[in-house]
Amino acid sequence: MEVRHSKKNLLRWCGWFLLYNTFLFYIISLKFLPSVFPGEFYGLSFYGKCLVGGFIFVTYISFLAFLALLPALIIVPAILIIPWRRAVFFIAIFLLSILACYLYFDAVIYNLYRFHLHGFFLNVAVNQLKPEVFGFSNIEYWISVGIVSGIFLLEWVGACAVWNTVICKNRGRGVGLWSVMLIAGCGYISYSLVAFSGPYPVGRVFMDNARFLPFYHNLLMPSQQGLIAIQRKAERDFLQPPQMSGALHYPLQNNLQCQPQKQPLNLLIIVVDAWRFDMLTKEVTPTLFNFAKTNWTFTQHTSGGNATGPGIFSLMYGLPATYWTAMADSRHGPVLIDELLNQHYQMGIFSSPTLLQPAFDKTVFSSIKHLRLGTPGAKDAHGRDQIITQEFKKFLEQAATKPEPFFGFLFYNSSHSYCEINDNLKPFVPVSSSCDRFQLSSHANPLPYLNRYKNALLLVDQQVQQVLAALASQKLLDKTIVVITGDHGEEFNDNGLGYWGHASNFTRYQVQTPLIVHWPKKAAHVFNHRTSHFDIAPTLVADMLGCHAPAAAYSVGMNLKNTGARKYFMIGSYIDFGMVEPDRITTIYPLGNYSIDNPSGQPQVGATLRMATMQEMITELKEFYQQKT
Repeated sequence: MEVRHSKKNLLRWCGWFLLYNTFLFYIISLKFLPSVFPGEFYGLSFYGKCLVGGFIFVTYISFLAFLALLPALIIVPAILIIPWRRAVFFIAIFLLSILACYLYFDAVIYNLYRFHLHGFFLNVAVNQLKPEVFGFSNIEYWISVGIVSGIFLLEWVGACAVWNTVICKNRGRGVGLWSVMLIAGCGYISYSLVAFSGPYPVGRVFMDNARFLPFYHNLLMPSQQGLIAIQRKAERDFLQPPQMSGALHYPLQNNLQCQPQKQPLNLLIIVVDAWRFDMLTKEVTPTLFNFAKTNWTFTQHTSGGNATGPGIFSLMYGLPATYWTAMADSRHGPVLIDELLNQHYQMGIFSSPTLLQPAFDKTVFSSIKHLRLGTPGAKDAHGRDQIITQEFKKFLEQAATKPEPFFGFLFYNSSHSYCEINDNLKPFVPVSSSCDRFQLSSHANPLPYLNRYKNALLLVDQQVQQVLAALASQKLLDKTIVVITGDHGEEFNDNGLGYWGHASNFTRYQVQTPLIVHWPKKAAHVFNHRTSHFDIAPTLVADMLGCHAPAAAYSVGMNLKNTGARKYFMIGSYIDFGMVEPDRITTIYPLGNYSIDNPSGQPQVGATLRMATMQEMITELKEFYQQKT
């Protein structure tokens, strides 16, 4: 039986072990540094850069120490209640290992996507960890296992070393005292800089640059007075529309004045996950390339999101993703789906990735009964893509025997999960044998990953070929509108800023996607004006379903063929949202702060908000909320 130890010694050990972890956190968090100094840091003077650089240094030192200290809230009571060394060691090692692992993987995620692994994303990781959501490769799984094992080993070795070399030999009092004084001093300086800079522009720069630290804005509220001042400064620059200002009012008019066609057309929407604008080529997607030549092609088409959730939401609703929560809470489907149901369309929804995450079952497809939420029976995305192709072909055979028209929705996932696919990796070479995104940076060679992505797109193209062939064989192409597009793009460090994948910025590589529309009896045409996902739903509702209500009653878009100039496009993400104009990108962050970049993602030095344009966007963002009286 273990001997009870002195509470004093255990408490001293706890303090030193937390200090050990503080320095371990400093080392782990070095992975955050490549993404530091974003936005307006480059627009500051030399002294301004020194000030912001100093703020980042003292905040790095103090805040990571603060994170390392948090487990003391559990460890200290455990020592006071059960002063057994093994039990205390187990609790402390377990807690600090979990926190250190989180910090490491959060740094990897942040460098790739510029968001932290908490809140929404932690919920995804814990509750919906599915291959079709993340697309991990085998090597990434094994690297993750190795990292977790290594961190647990470091914690165990550190715990024993602190006990044997510091506590048992009664050493280190001077070193510990000076370390605590240094950390406390850095914390005081960081706290003071934020607290007293609130009324000045540099206060917003401080808060923007501190975003690289996980939980900084959630946990470290340096001063209520300073925080309020910063928020008020942000509100003067931009005020996000409050979603709770009133009940959802969508559509704005209940009667859309729809007159169904005497010979209604079928509708098929095919979404290719992560299909970026420059991948509609005869080499990468030969079927889609040839199909585009005989139909409508939109060369300057932008998704309403840089991720799957906002991308498909904007496609089906014609609304910005800022309405997502309201639609999900009220289980309100899009006008497009509602009118298809009103006109007795047969429904065939076939999705390779799950419809639970993002929650399309509560939004886009909430009105559809007996909705299948996933596609089981395959080991990877390519297998699921093959399954939904075969299922749609069966649905097509059955639908053709009934008098009612049909609506089909196909969502292919191989192009998103290209790291998950371990075979069929030709013809584009060289290709990475397996993805290792832990090593990606602004200096990594993108070609092996880009080729893997191209090969995955070719696999999707082969599935679409079967779908189009099935429509042709049953003589349904002359009776079916076919819309083919992507939910968002995919970046491979194209701008040289270290961005990979999507959901991290609003440059064209992440938000611009091809759009092909086959409309029976309509001549082929190439449209070079700017269009958006917001325009697809109003075009279908008006021209296919015969609804005469103005598009503004249920959408922020316009008819796809309308060549009128668009001042801007709203682009949603899972946390931020952006306003994309021809010459700039304005990104709005959750606290109301913002950054202004050029179309390639480089900060625009000295740029200011165009308040008239911002006011137009704000009006659209709250248009479908019933204001309180």
